[in-house]
Amino acid sequence: MAKATKIGRTKLIDREENQRDARLFIIATEGRETEKQYFSLFHSPRIKIEVLATGEDNQSAPQYVLTRLNKFVEKYALSSDDVLCIMFDVDRWTKKELSAICKEAKQKKYQLLVSNPCFEVWLYLHLDELNITGDRCEVFEKEIRHRLGSYNKSNLDLKFFQDCIEVAVKRAKDLHPSARQYWPNTPGSHVYRIVEIILQALQSETGDAEQLEGVSDDVQ
Repeated sequence: MAKATKIGRTKLIDREENQRDARLFIIATEGRETEKQYFSLFHSPRIKIEVLATGEDNQSAPQYVLTRLNKFVEKYALSSDDVLCIMFDVDRWTKKELSAICKEAKQKKYQLLVSNPCFEVWLYLHLDELNITGDRCEVFEKEIRHRLGSYNKSNLDLKFFQDCIEVAVKRAKDLHPSARQYWPNTPGSHVYRIVEIILQALQSETGDAEQLEGVSDDVQ
């Protein structure tokens, strides 16, 4: 059987917003809405972030997240400069399941963006140091709600996070600096790994004085 021709990566570029050679960041997520809303903070003609969120089928297990990214890679002719990531939480899966997925992802040179226990830890690090007692996701959701007055996963209020991205990266990296770690073994998040790369990509064109030029200032 003849091998299917892959679709050119330029089909993923929005020519009204992006340069033709914009760098692609492909992020397959366990979540359906929150992560996609968060990454809408970053936009620039030089980058395009494509979030492959869980769909109506609710297939959110790490294996499905990995499969979703694999299928995308099989479909498009991506460049070696494009960044491929899988993002999921540890709170509902066994160590054996997580380890198997992480090992396979690393073999494919995917970035691992794992949060312990959940993505809300990453959001919380925008607001404060990780000084919470407890390791359940509900604890972090409650603290975010307490600090912001409300918290809706389906309607993330981005204005509370947009000016604190760099400090969140520093806090998360200080907690778990090892690049070899599959997932944080204590509460924390490796989402900083991709956010740091995105910020560097934006900075490389704009210089230090305009480092966050690509972070949305449209949020009101």
